[in-house]
Amino acid sequence: MKFVIIIVLAAMLGGGLWAAGVSLFGGSQSIPAEAALAVAKVNGQTISLYDLYLTHLRFAQQIEQQQGPLTGRMHEALRYQALEALIDSILVHQEIDKRKITASKTEVDAELQRIVDLFGSREDYEVQLKNAGLSEETLRRQLEHQIQVDKLQEQVLAHVPVTEEELRSAYERVRTSHILIRPEDDTDEAWAAAEQKAWEVYAQVTAENFADMAATYSDDSTATSGGELGYIYRGKTVPEFEETAFSLAVGEISEPVRSTYGYHIITVTDRIEPEGEEFEQARAELEKELRLQKGQEELESWLEQLRDAANIVLMEHRLNAFKEMQAGNFENAVHYYQLALEEEPDNGYLNSFLGDAYHGLGDLDAAIEQYKLAAEKEATDYTLLYSLGKLYEEAEDIDRAVEQYIKAAELVPGDIFALLTLYHSVTSLERWEDAKAIEKLIEEFQEQQNARLQEQAQAEAAEGEGEQAPATVEAEPAEEPVETAAEPVPEN
Repeated sequence: MKFVIIIVLAAMLGGGLWAAGVSLFGGSQSIPAEAALAVAKVNGQTISLYDLYLTHLRFAQQIEQQQGPLTGRMHEALRYQALEALIDSILVHQEIDKRKITASKTEVDAELQRIVDLFGSREDYEVQLKNAGLSEETLRRQLEHQIQVDKLQEQVLAHVPVTEEELRSAYERVRTSHILIRPEDDTDEAWAAAEQKAWEVYAQVTAENFADMAATYSDDSTATSGGELGYIYRGKTVPEFEETAFSLAVGEISEPVRSTYGYHIITVTDRIEPEGEEFEQARAELEKELRLQKGQEELESWLEQLRDAANIVLMEHRLNAFKEMQAGNFENAVHYYQLALEEEPDNGYLNSFLGDAYHGLGDLDAAIEQYKLAAEKEATDYTLLYSLGKLYEEAEDIDRAVEQYIKAAELVPGDIFALLTLYHSVTSLERWEDAKAIEKLIEEFQEQQNARLQEQAQAEAAEGEGEQAPATVEAEPAEEPVETAAEPVPEN
């Protein structure tokens, strides 16, 4: 977590509404001439290809850590979002300069010390900073900018009221544990059985045996810690749970409470009230956080007004094309994508977006032709074949649609989600014989999974039995392929 804090601060992804590229506000860097080329200007201030590359890279890394690899089309969309973030960053920085907002050395020192204090020692902090590929000078510049951004937000939202009741409610928290009894499925019978079991457990539970009962009966990951959930704040959990938890006295145990998760038996083991010296010390920071939460929409509206009043010029055809697509100006998008393809003729994803633009104009034949080119150039991306298949379906050319789905499946024999989606695409057209080709790939995938599970089970048995011969363990068969599957995010 400490390491993540440094990464997030350095990338400017965690402290406010805007995300900035290091080279924009971080002093001079030595970069190749090509990377210094301008891709956009905001009120005369340049965004370089390098700025865009850095911000796009950071966005992509963050998303891929959470969701896995991005497709080429996703990267194109993310690249435009990175540009939008950079434009916002420049507008904010220009507003900071206009208002002459500063961050003193004392303020930066204090913020830096807060980060250092998260580590066991100054040495630990320095090691992690080095591992992150950062210098303290870079981190200080980012902290300075973030302090300025915070001050700007405070000025913009200074009129937003925060009441005493809101402050006290936001500070109050209770430490809770629970025993969760889940229904086996979503039928009325299953819910009734879960409720009956919850009441049976409730009849036996006491403050003294609560942790043991949670370990035995609770149907979630907290069972291993005696049902411990830690401190919860208002507005951070489901309403039914929150209402009950905050109504309990310390040591009191609730009757079973139904939520979307099942039936909870709740106890409170500690309560922190909004009073005393600690509350007063937290008041100013808490008020600032609440004002920002309440004013988020207003802040975004204010930023949109800055954008509307700004002179923003995009100097790259790809960016202009995506902008026109976003606005639904498909003729302009076609124009810019054609220019972009003259510069990057091997970029099949540009063909796919050009296909989208033609589709927006109602020219289905042209859209198909561009997706055919895209699939040829980006021959390993099954999503392009999938989208081409959907276009052929729209053109009522079912033979060619099925052909694309089968080709797409052959590209992803190890992706069960994709295989099931493509299988459903073929069977929904009632092409049962053609679907057998994909069904075979699904069966092969299942066989590989079963073999892997059996090898794993045998290895575990061998490890447990030492020198004894490993017992043969039958792995449960994977589920049979279903006839329907969720569609992926539409690509055209």
